[in-house]
Amino acid sequence: MKRLLVALASFALLAQPAIAQQGDAIVQFEAEDPAMNAAIAEARSTLPQFFGEFNAAPVSQRDAFLVKVGMPVEGGGHEHIWVGSLRRENGQLIGALANEPNWMPGMHLGSRVVIDETLISDWSIHSPEGIYGSYTTRVMLPHLDPNEAAQVRAMLSRSPT
Repeated sequence: MKRLLVALASFALLAQPAIAQQGDAIVQFEAEDPAMNAAIAEARSTLPQFFGEFNAAPVSQRDAFLVKVGMPVEGGGHEHIWVGSLRRENGQLIGALANEPNWMPGMHLGSRVVIDETLISDWSIHSPEGIYGSYTTRVMLPHLDPNEAAQVRAMLSRSPT
């Protein structure tokens, strides 16, 4: 049975950079998990809103924008990992891994990646009101240690949009 491997902590990269560097918590979900798949579908349906905000933001504020991408891994499947430092180059979305991957040999925190936009599974925008988006993170909350879940919940915006 295929599993979705979803990194948690790096969505908080801007608020707590040490978390991402120490190795992010990975929460596994079955590929057919209805709550996770609904979160991914909702995140994907709101990508036009995310990219509208990203395109309108001054370059100096674009570090507040991240996407989670299902990066292919050896042996099949995908590791869903946050990517930041987003920019467009020659019509392609480029970024840097925002956390240390677990199943992507040769790739590390900060590795440059070309993003296949069809593989985006989530997005986040860091703002003074909290972190918008992070649909998959919101689904992970009940699966976390209660103290960690409370810390994450405190960083999220009241609503994803």
